[in-house]
Amino acid sequence: MGINSLKTLRNGNVQIETGNKEDIEVLTKDIHDKCGDNLEVLVHNLRNPRIVIYNVPEDISTQNVEETILTQNPEFNLNKGDMTAKFLYVTKRLTRNLVIEVSAHKRRILIQKKIKLSWIVCRLGDYLVANRCFKCSKFNHRQRECRGTVTCPRCAGNHALKDCSASPQH
Repeated sequence: MGINSLKTLRNGNVQIETGNKEDIEVLTKDIHDKCGDNLEVLVHNLRNPRIVIYNVPEDISTQNVEETILTQNPEFNLNKGDMTAKFLYVTKRLTRNLVIEVSAHKRRILIQKKIKLSWIVCRLGDYLVANRCFKCSKFNHRQRECRGTVTCPRCAGNHALKDCSASPQH
């Protein structure tokens, strides 16, 4: 079996890294057979990449975007079910953008292209969101999981933003 690494986590869990999916399945089966309900196996699944479609027309919604893309863009060779519309948001400049989730292979096909929606040619881009804490201003966690101290995002002092006396930069 190809176990690459074995790591004990802070919360008492054990993280096992393997080389491929077959090793994960064999290891999961062995753990269930030998330990039964005493150990719980959680297999990490990768999320599909998300793509944002910029400047979406008013008549396009999360319900009809897949059908519209399939009919108006046959050159991409997409099939029904290849994409999932996640949500639509409006920017400060009142442009409508739509976020879809696709497989990694389909992302490679779509990301360099432009897509036709109704009578508009829309640009595509990766939808990336930085996860940032409002308490300590650090990344990759949120305020409710934060173990850090309160830090002002304006001046990096040990106080909240509302108590900051530094002048705002414009």
